[in-house]
Amino acid sequence: MDNEKMHVLVVATWYPNGADKLIGVYHKTFCRALVKSGKAEVGMLYVDRQGISSLPRYPMMQKAYIEKNEGYTTFCRRMLDVSKFSFSVQMRAYTRTLMRLYRDYEKRFGRPDVIHAQVTVPAGYAACVLGETIGVPVLITEHSSYFERFFSGKEGKFGRYAAEHARMTCVSQYMADTMRDQFGISASVLPNIVDLAAFSAPKQRAKDGVFRIASVSALRPGKCIDEALAALKILRDRKMIGPFLYTVVGDGQEAAFYQDTAEKLDLSACVRFVGRKNESEIAQILSKTDALLIASDVETFAIPAVEALAAGVPVISTRCKGPEGFLNETCAEFCNVHDPEDMARSILRMYHRIDRFDERKVRAVAAQFDSAAVAELALSVYKEICNQ
Repeated sequence: MDNEKMHVLVVATWYPNGADKLIGVYHKTFCRALVKSGKAEVGMLYVDRQGISSLPRYPMMQKAYIEKNEGYTTFCRRMLDVSKFSFSVQMRAYTRTLMRLYRDYEKRFGRPDVIHAQVTVPAGYAACVLGETIGVPVLITEHSSYFERFFSGKEGKFGRYAAEHARMTCVSQYMADTMRDQFGISASVLPNIVDLAAFSAPKQRAKDGVFRIASVSALRPGKCIDEALAALKILRDRKMIGPFLYTVVGDGQEAAFYQDTAEKLDLSACVRFVGRKNESEIAQILSKTDALLIASDVETFAIPAVEALAAGVPVISTRCKGPEGFLNETCAEFCNVHDPEDMARSILRMYHRIDRFDERKVRAVAAQFDSAAVAELALSVYKEICNQ
């Protein structure tokens, strides 16, 4: 196997084919990185869970569909999500759906060497049942900010089964520590990845004296852009910094609320909501940005922070766990969660430091998350569990 391409089957809990075009996008990025390594043949399975609100349309929906991606194929199948009524019934139905998807996949591409599930419940559990059935080892990578619930309560038996039947990894050290300390589960770190080359363009610092800040995220609950706006209002009203421009990149269910908040705080003249952007557009925005701002209450990893570092842009972040594992004083300022006053102080410190950052050192912090490096790490884990 050392001299042959590994056949890796990825099972995704989330996939960016619905209203939220960012959710699960890193699973696609990861598959592309494996393909690009030249050392793996890759396929993906995705069970597309439709909420009960979709019931009137569900009979007419196409149940099975295939998506062609860059160098790999995703097999998808829709099912109704009945977890609100019975989580156990939902998990059994999800597992049957995944098994059906797999049979279609195997007919076309054959049996994989390893199954890599993204998120413990539901994908990890169902992948373990599949792996036990066909005799293939399973690796799980945990991404979810609410991962603790997978190992207790109604979801606990499924999460514990997955942890007992797979090699466990997660995207940050704080998650690995929590799994060990709270649940006695051993997990190593397999971080998210960023294509550093996409963010390698020279910075284009403006000379107009405007301090340019950006946030890049899906505008979901927990991203706390309203608290970032409150912090900026504090700085403006107290005349603590000069002119600034805050650019919010992303869309989602909280977009209207955040825009209304900016208007109510009388910040519309210095805040821009530019919507969702692709990778090259984000890189262009970051090349003209002085600092990235993360206001979240919890981040398991924070890919935008790594993208900013790769672009030579320092980061202002709440102590939201994931980013604390790689941000440090050479590239960042920290503040407390849900504390606009402390965030204002952190932004002010960055404002006064901005000309003293060493761009090369900032970019160097991101190197460990380059797509090629993380793909090689994943491949080494695959070989290890296959050889066992």
